[in-house]
Amino acid sequence: MRNIFDQYKEPENRLTHALATCLHRDPALLRRFLKWTTGADPKGRGRLQILEQRIPGQPQETETDCDEGKGLPDMWIHDDPEDWCVLVECKVAAPLDSGQLRRHRATARRQGFSQILLLAIAPSLPARKMEGVSYFAWPDVYAWMRRQRSRSAWAEEMADYMPVAESRMIADGYLMKGTITMFDGIQFDNDHRYTYGEAKRILRLMMDELRERSDLIRFGIDPKAAGRPAITGREVGGVWDFLPLKAARSANSFTSYPHLTLSIDQHVVRVIMILPNGASPRFRRNLVGLGVEGLRELVSEVGKLILRDARHVPGSKPLMTVVQRHYTSRRSAPINDAEVNFDIRTVMEESSGPVKAQPEWISAAHAVLANRKSNIQVSIGATFPHGSDVMASRKSLDVVAGVWLACKPWLETLLGGED
Repeated sequence: MRNIFDQYKEPENRLTHALATCLHRDPALLRRFLKWTTGADPKGRGRLQILEQRIPGQPQETETDCDEGKGLPDMWIHDDPEDWCVLVECKVAAPLDSGQLRRHRATARRQGFSQILLLAIAPSLPARKMEGVSYFAWPDVYAWMRRQRSRSAWAEEMADYMPVAESRMIADGYLMKGTITMFDGIQFDNDHRYTYGEAKRILRLMMDELRERSDLIRFGIDPKAAGRPAITGREVGGVWDFLPLKAARSANSFTSYPHLTLSIDQHVVRVIMILPNGASPRFRRNLVGLGVEGLRELVSEVGKLILRDARHVPGSKPLMTVVQRHYTSRRSAPINDAEVNFDIRTVMEESSGPVKAQPEWISAAHAVLANRKSNIQVSIGATFPHGSDVMASRKSLDVVAGVWLACKPWLETLLGGED
């Protein structure tokens, strides 16, 4: 069945129509929305009307006929009698245009409106704002609609629709920058199965927020550096992106320096620090130089730090992986030829519970690193299964950051005193 919001071809128009529909169907929601966005309290006014891409008293423009140069706002909200109005301009891909907003105001004046408010909604707020305009970001609208769900079924419809719309925009390449929602958890479980599009949307939201965390910036990430140019993974059952380190600014590519990777797979969230095969041999030598026992102590230290914060997530697992792989082409997914993949608790001296100690795993990992003859990648971090209350909430951001911060002793060893 076609969603009632999807009545337009252009994603921007679909999103605007969804907002207009919800506000039209729930007059109380509309009045709260106007007070929140513009500060206006329309309680004393007559019945409010909402028009889409139309001037009061004139027929509605078709999507093909709409011309931004006409000064026609996306939504025209007015009272009866017609002397007060709110003109709403919604953007997703295109930037907000102050000239366009001025044309909207001029159009309303020509129609006889004496009290004119302007509201602009976009993925992010512009650096320069026009006086007399209320500016809001789509993620703020999303958060507000979520807060209104207990009071309005139509607010719940809008809050449920926006992530779906965002996934489609990302998949179609329409939403290249910014977001229209905000991260509120990785909510895959038995009732909400993993989908590639939703995982891609969630990953994008998470990485945007993680780049801005002060603890990760102090750790050494480069908040201004880009991650993957294109997030893919439909064929391999997961999507991933990475955060580069400031120390890697002179590196030719992210595969030549340690980096932080977040992967949302079909069944787990994978949070790791990767030492790529293409990284300088000195990083691997710094690990090998510790000897088997020194490497075990280092891995155990990282594992303890991970478990300190991750124990409250059921099914969490601190892991170290050494994998041999090859590629059939430059763009192909890697093919794993061999893998040493172990729960870090197996190499801890004080290991207890269901995970029993088996220190030979660290010996195997050390032997592979010391006698490297192939494409070898090393990673350390943790995995978290879908379905827990923690990972289904914003607390998962703290969990992800905590794993990366726990890798500090590992990173310091790799760098060997390098700044």
